[in-house]
Amino acid sequence: MKRRTVAIVAVLALASLALLGDSAWAQCAMCKTVLQGSEEGRSLQGELNRAILLMIAAPYVIFGGFVAVIFRRPLGERVFRFAARLRPGAH
Repeated sequence: MKRRTVAIVAVLALASLALLGDSAWAQCAMCKTVLQGSEEGRSLQGELNRAILLMIAAPYVIFGGFVAVIFRRPLGERVFRFAARLRPGAH
């Protein structure tokens, strides 16, 4: 049930990103103004948007990977193992 809930939330998040308007994409107002000022800039605008979105998403993907590794085992098992290490003579 837990995995299903996470999958539903992920799909809803991706769907909401896909439905965002044109003004909500990655470029700031200054970048957009500079890029729209020249023909070459207009041709690079889509690529710049994708690059900015990738730079925004990458830390979240990396952090999510760490969280998935850390919380892979149930919390009770991790606490039990930690407590066992703290007891004297448990080495």
